[in-house]
Amino acid sequence: MGASVHRLTRLDLTVNIRFPGTRANGIQVAAMAEALAATGLNVDVVVPRRWPWKGVDPYEHYGVARTFGVQRLASLDTIDMLPARAQRVPFLVQSVTFGLRALARAAVTRDAGILLRDHYTLQVLTNGLRRADLARVSAEVHDLPAPGVRRQRVAAALALLPAVVTINHALKHDLVSEGLDPGRVLVAPDGVSLARFASLPSRGDARAAAGLPLDTPRLVYAGQLYRWKGVDTLVAAMAHVPRAELLVVGGQGDDLERVRALAERLAPGRVRFTGNVPPPAVPALLATADVIALPNSAGREISARYTSPLKLFEAMASGRALVASDLSSLREVLRDGENALLVPPDDAQALGAALSRLLQDQALAERLAVRARDDVSGRDWRARARQVAEFLREHLEVAA
Repeated sequence: MGASVHRLTRLDLTVNIRFPGTRANGIQVAAMAEALAATGLNVDVVVPRRWPWKGVDPYEHYGVARTFGVQRLASLDTIDMLPARAQRVPFLVQSVTFGLRALARAAVTRDAGILLRDHYTLQVLTNGLRRADLARVSAEVHDLPAPGVRRQRVAAALALLPAVVTINHALKHDLVSEGLDPGRVLVAPDGVSLARFASLPSRGDARAAAGLPLDTPRLVYAGQLYRWKGVDTLVAAMAHVPRAELLVVGGQGDDLERVRALAERLAPGRVRFTGNVPPPAVPALLATADVIALPNSAGREISARYTSPLKLFEAMASGRALVASDLSSLREVLRDGENALLVPPDDAQALGAALSRLLQDQALAERLAVRARDDVSGRDWRARARQVAEFLREHLEVAA
């Protein structure tokens, strides 16, 4: 590497998402943008103009400092004009048009490094930029297509880049198996804003603030309600956890209605739903819990092997005991009987038994919670950003 390796002072986080939005990808991007800016980089989040978030302040929504910029690129977005079953073609059109706009920006901002997040923009840039210009482009990988032609195309595009970041070891393993140089792949699991958990209210105060009964055993799930998140199994597990109530934090649209209907059928009157809440409000809701559940399903590879859930690290930081699915993705962080109880995925009876065990054994719950909080203490977003920034400075070559 030449001296230009050390000239990285600007970084575009180029991501095809709604920003702000309700999904974890926006939380991660905002947190990393703030944290990367704290390393001394001049950071811009580069996103498409997307309906319906016009006018919503992303800094206030995500609870982050105004230390990075937000650049919005035009794209042809008709996705939400059609029902979900007809959105595939509009999604492809929006993705490609955003990728072309990102390519045009990359052609005129040659003094900035680029960190990509989605496969379509990756392939547009690797096909549209000169090989010399790709020396300043990197990518962060959160999942991969199923084995086959699409995965091979993504891997071939990633192989053209000098630096790739993955959120867990399984992703790195699969990319190396596709031919990537392991020395150019950094594993950096997701993180947590530890400052938000530094002075949580007591369990009783948190419940009072949320309008929840003070003496009812309480389970909490926080996150989206996609089927692979396993919340259907958690609702079914309520039959094996007598007297307890479940608070579901998050969810929207058809997924929320599906889980709400399931709860009315399987656990009537025992499941409460908040819908989506702003990210800064989540810690106080986690503080209402006796036990937090992370019931990921084994049915999708993104869940079984590739995920690095933000809500996992938030649960660990909350000081509450955790029950999670025994999946390789989660075992990269969790150890059964040490910082969590792990149960077979998609097994409502086993999940219910573990939740009941922790509700009844407060000493065990406290021991697991203390160890989890200790284990997550080094996973602040700023620590992750320092690791990623050092890696990018070492591998990217940016024009002066």
